Amino acid sequence: MARTESKSIQTHPNDEQSVIEFMQKFGWSLLSTQEIKIKDSHLELLGENIYSVTETEHYIKLAFSRDVDMPHLKEIKAIEDEYNNLPSPLALPKAFPTWAKAIAVLTCGTGLILEIIYFFAFYQPKKQAFDRLVEQRRAKRKEVLERVAKYI
Repeated sequence: MARTESKSIQTHPNDEQSVIEFMQKFGWSLLSTQEIKIKDSHLELLGENIYSVTETEHYIKLAFSRDVDMPHLKEIKAIEDEYNNLPSPLALPKAFPTWAKAIAVLTCGTGLILEIIYFFAFYQPKKQAFDRLVEQRRAKRKEVLERVAKYI
């Protein structure tokens, strides 16, 4: 009997097929898929009122396995680790921070001028830098996936 390693991950229901296809690029085979729906209701006291609160979770749990004796596994794992450790851009910069909105409201026309200056002087360069990082990461991911494709 072949030795295998296994891995399970959770994903949004809309992403199920793309996650499966992605994992297959690194030699993983789908073992099982399970839809998880959790609904929890409880009462909460807010001030003098009692409210019924319902929380729901909905995700797909995917289980994968991979033969540990498959050819080039060491290289595939190295590439998989490289892919998973690619840095993510932090967060998209805000077009108009709260302080800029407050100034605009309080000073009417002057605030609008300040927001326009902020947009071109601060936001636009940050947004361009963010877009460059996203594009670099996308290109690096594509390059890594092309390298792993020669082993699978």
